Amino acid sequence: MAADFFPIEVWTRYGLQRFIVLFFIEPSTRKVETGGISRTANGLWMSQIARNLTYADEGIVSGKGYLIHDRDPLFTTEFVKVLADFGVKTLKLPP
Repeated sequence: MAADFFPIEVWTRYGLQRFIVLFFIEPSTRKVETGGISRTANGLWMSQIARNLTYADEGIVSGKGYLIHDRDPLFTTEFVKVLADFGVKTLKLPP
């Protein structure tokens, strides 16, 4: 499974707003899942996303062995630790 962020801009009643979308791709099936959408992505948000990913029945990393991601600082050590505790090894892409 691979993870990445994608910025989008949306017109709201407050004007043009930028959001960050975290998405996951299953390479074997090319299935894309949204992990979360936020206006202010930070480490706390990513920690909650990691907990959401590892729900026993509904977590999208259930049964997965690896999560591939880039070197974005939002993939914090807390994010990696939560996934590791669940048995998912994270692999950073080379620079």
